[in-house]
Amino acid sequence: MSKITAILVLIFQFAFTFIVIFCIYMLFALLDNDLGFDGIFGLFVMQPIIGIVISVLTVIVCCIFGLPIRLNKKLNHWWTTNFYISIIGTICGLILLFIALIPNCSETATIIIDEQETLKQIPNSTLSYIGWFLTAFSLLHIYPTKQLTEKIKI
Repeated sequence: MSKITAILVLIFQFAFTFIVIFCIYMLFALLDNDLGFDGIFGLFVMQPIIGIVISVLTVIVCCIFGLPIRLNKKLNHWWTTNFYISIIGTICGLILLFIALIPNCSETATIIIDEQETLKQIPNSTLSYIGWFLTAFSLLHIYPTKQLTEKIKI
């Protein structure tokens, strides 16, 4: 793969992963919204800012954990040859995120609002974290097949 193709693939991987992870974050924020003025303000002003920060940090962490895939030639060759592992990982991560939202798997949290304790159903945190990072890592490390990169050859 030429250097320009490798850089374009890297930029695409980072951008696509960021967009998908940010959309997942905003979906979770939307499902958690209680509406009202504070909820609307938080959803449209604060949540996107927090979502951008968390998505960027997630992509950086997944990139650091995936450095061996990018730097080790043998591991990189194996990973790019078996590209379906990333696709399976992405699907599994998305399934875990979906399962975390199912009411039977959700958790009950005690939240203090205006000095009053209330119970609230929240997505299963363990499944959410595992699904979040599995999806991000797998999306960030999906490489195009050798046949596709040979056709592109920039």
